[in-house]
Amino acid sequence: MPTAANPVSKFRSPATVAVDNLLRKTLRVSDPRDPDQIANALLSFYPDEADRDRRERAGLPYSSVPDYVPLAKNSGPSSVELAQAQDDLERDLQTLSTSSPLKDIRIEMIGWGRSIRQIATEGLAAARLALDSVNHDRAMSARRQLGEYSRLARYVGTLTDGSAILFRRFAQSCDVLAGLILVAIGEGLASSGITRSTSIVRSAAGELQARRNAVIMALRSLTGSVESSLGQEDWPRGIEAYRNLVRQLEEGGQADLRALLEESALSQAMDDLVDLSTGASVEGLRELSTASAMLVHRFQRLIQFGQSIHVPIKIPITFGSPESPPLVAFVSSLQLFVDAFVSQGSSRLLYVARPPIIVYGLYGAGGADTGADRLMKLTIARGLLLEQVDCFAGCGCDDDEINCQVLLDYMLFLVDRAIDLYAVGTDPDGVGEQEKRAAAVGLAVGAVLALTDQANNPPLLECELSVKLRETLGDISRELLGPFAGLVPPPGDASQALMVRELRIFYQAESQTERLVRSLTPQCGFDVFNYSNSNHSLIRWMIRWILNNTLQEPNVDLPNPVQMPSPIASSMASMGQNRPDFWSAG
Repeated sequence: MPTAANPVSKFRSPATVAVDNLLRKTLRVSDPRDPDQIANALLSFYPDEADRDRRERAGLPYSSVPDYVPLAKNSGPSSVELAQAQDDLERDLQTLSTSSPLKDIRIEMIGWGRSIRQIATEGLAAARLALDSVNHDRAMSARRQLGEYSRLARYVGTLTDGSAILFRRFAQSCDVLAGLILVAIGEGLASSGITRSTSIVRSAAGELQARRNAVIMALRSLTGSVESSLGQEDWPRGIEAYRNLVRQLEEGGQADLRALLEESALSQAMDDLVDLSTGASVEGLRELSTASAMLVHRFQRLIQFGQSIHVPIKIPITFGSPESPPLVAFVSSLQLFVDAFVSQGSSRLLYVARPPIIVYGLYGAGGADTGADRLMKLTIARGLLLEQVDCFAGCGCDDDEINCQVLLDYMLFLVDRAIDLYAVGTDPDGVGEQEKRAAAVGLAVGAVLALTDQANNPPLLECELSVKLRETLGDISRELLGPFAGLVPPPGDASQALMVRELRIFYQAESQTERLVRSLTPQCGFDVFNYSNSNHSLIRWMIRWILNNTLQEPNVDLPNPVQMPSPIASSMASMGQNRPDFWSAG
C-alpha cells in the first residue's frame, strides 16, 4: 500500500520518474512533488521575472534602479562566514586582476575569477542538497577544484617576485570556501535529520532506474522472451540455465525466489525501492533503510543460486565449468542493483559541521567513530599548519627557501586531500580503502621531515624548519599512519598497492601543474623545476624518493589505461601452443 512519505508510490510510472529526475537536475530541488520547492526554484531560475513580480506586489514601477537591498536570511550557522568568504574572494580576485605587477597575465587572472566563481556557486548549491548522492559528488568535486586553484596560486606566487602575498591571500580565500563546502554538506545532512543510523543510498534515482532496467533486460534475455533467432552454431545457454535455475528453486522449496523470476514481480519489487529513493526525503530514506533490508536479502539469495548453476551442455573443447552468458549477465546486473543498497554513505561530515558538544545527544548515542575522530583532528592540524606555513612564506628569493616554500605548500594541498578521503570514508575503525589512500599523504609528510632533517650531514634538502612546524608535520604524519601502526606495509600487500597508486597519481598530476605554473611565472633562475640537475622538479623528485627508498617501487608511471585484448585468432593460436592436446580434444 502507499507509504506515508510517498502516498502515490504505486502509481509512479518510469516516465514520471524520468520527469522528476529532470526537474531535480534542472531546478536543483530535492522533491519535485513539493509545490513550494518548485515555486522557489522557478523564482531562483528566473530572477528577472521574480524581481518584476516582487515590484508589482510592492506597488513599485518596473525600473532598473533597485529600491533597496533585501537582507539575506540566515539559512544556517555558517551563513555569516559564507557571506564573508565570498566577499573576500571577490576582493582578492579584483586585486589580482588590477595589480600593476601582474598586468601581463591580467586576462588569465580574469579567467581564474570567472571559473572560480562558477565552481564556488555550483559547489555551495550542491552542498545544500548533499542528501542526493549526485549533488554530494558535485560538491566534493567543487571542493577539490578550489583546492587545486589554491595550490596553483601559492605555487605561482612563490615564483613571482613582489606578488606572493596577493596570491597567498587569494589562495586562503579559496581554502575557506572549500572548507565551507564541507561544512555546508554537514549542515545539509544535519538539517535533514540524518544521523549515524540513517542509510544513505549512494546512487542517484536516475542511476537506480537505469540499473533496474538493465536487470529486466537481462531477465528477458535469460528467459528467451527477447526476439532473437539462434544460429546453427549457437547453443540455448540462456533457456537451459533458466530451466535448471527454476528446477533447483522448486526442488529446494524456494518459492519466494521463484516468484522473482517473473518480470512483473521482479519489476514491482525493484520499483518500490527506486520510488523510495526518488523523493530524496528523510522519511523516504528512513523507510528505505528498513524496507530494503529484507528485499535486498532475497535478491542476494537469488544471486547465490544463480552463481551456482552450471549449464550441462557438452561441447568439444571445455576449459573449466561451462557457463551461460545470459545467466551471468542477469546475476551481474542484479548484483549491481543490490550494491546501491548494501553500501552506506559517510556521515562523518556531521562532526565537521556541528560542535562536538551536541553530537552525542542529537546525532547518535555512539558518538564519532575512529575515522570521524581522526577527521576532526586533521581539520584542526590543517589550520595550525597553514598558519605556520604562511609565517614561513615571509622570506626572500633564496633558492633553498623557495624550494622549502613550494614543498610546504604542496603539503597543505595533500592534507586537504587526506581530509577529503576521510570525509567520505565509511569504515568505523578507520582502516578502509579511503584511509589507506590517505596514508600515502602521511608518507609524503614524513618524507619532508626526513629530507629536511638537519641531523643528516649534509641534509638532503637545505631547509631549516621551526620546531613548531616540524611538530605539526609530525603529528599529521603519525595521525595518518597511525591506523597502520606507523609502519610501511610489505611489498605485495594490498595497502602498499593503494599507496603506490596514489603516489603515482600525485606524480602525474604534478606534471600538469608544472606546465600551468611555467606559463604564468617569469623565467626565474630557481631550480625548483630541475632540482639538483635531476631533470625532475622538486615535488616529483620527492615522490620518486618515497617510491624508491620507502616503498621499494622504482616505477612511477601509471599503467596504460587502455589495454586491448588479443584477437581471437591469436588467442586460439596461443592456447594451441600452450596445450598440445588443444586441437585433439573432443
